[in-house]
Amino acid sequence: MGNPQRDRNPNSLRQAETAMADISKLPRDFVGVLGEIVQKKPEYFADYERLMLKPTTKPVYSIAGNAELGAGLEAYQKCTGLPLYYSIYRRGVRFIFTSVTAVTGPKTHICNLGDAQLAWLRNELASDSKSTTIIAFHAPVFETTWRSEHRESLPFPGSMYLKESAEMRALFAKYSNIKLYVHGHLHHSYGVRDDFGRGEYCLADGVLHISVGATANNRGSSVLFIGTDKITARVRDHAKRQWRDDFEFTLPGKTSLTPVPKD
Repeated sequence: MGNPQRDRNPNSLRQAETAMADISKLPRDFVGVLGEIVQKKPEYFADYERLMLKPTTKPVYSIAGNAELGAGLEAYQKCTGLPLYYSIYRRGVRFIFTSVTAVTGPKTHICNLGDAQLAWLRNELASDSKSTTIIAFHAPVFETTWRSEHRESLPFPGSMYLKESAEMRALFAKYSNIKLYVHGHLHHSYGVRDDFGRGEYCLADGVLHISVGATANNRGSSVLFIGTDKITARVRDHAKRQWRDDFEFTLPGKTSLTPVPKD
């Protein structure tokens, strides 16, 4: 899920509630929320807890986006009970969650990992070069998905990419077990294309980049189906409670998923 972002618009609370009502009916291991949980005010975290954390019977893992900087990273961690960066394993697959710790650029939408988090990420990746790995961050890697190029000459919000994109690409090249990079931040509709033909998916150097639509704008979410020989991303329309099969993408290849034993 990308950008539930209370209170970005008058409908954001309702959109989050609609999304969670639909997600609660789907088989799932967990829900991942890719930043911009709230918009600037720490008191909004109470709504996130009420609508998205308390009702679910499965874990909700999240990261901090640029909007959490305004609301306060300490308040974010208190609400979610999560550190800013961490990894989890599910049935042999590793998920790495990383947060925005600063913003740069004239329009303050370039998202930073920061030195400490980047050092942690390097150590975490070095600790396991075998398990299929999915990295989550709030902003896209430079020049991958929709509008991830340098845009400071254009109107607000300007450039909206990961500051340490070169370092991240070097890690992709070093560790072939990294298969997916997922992010939010851009609030686009599924199916749109920018001036360079970029959309919600980009396959580069063996890594599938997925730009996830914003819940606050009723864009839907991306759902991952991980098998032993492929990973499939499907788009879910929460309002209609339907799959949007025209936006399905499958990345073939062996994974480290541990199959569920048969009876």
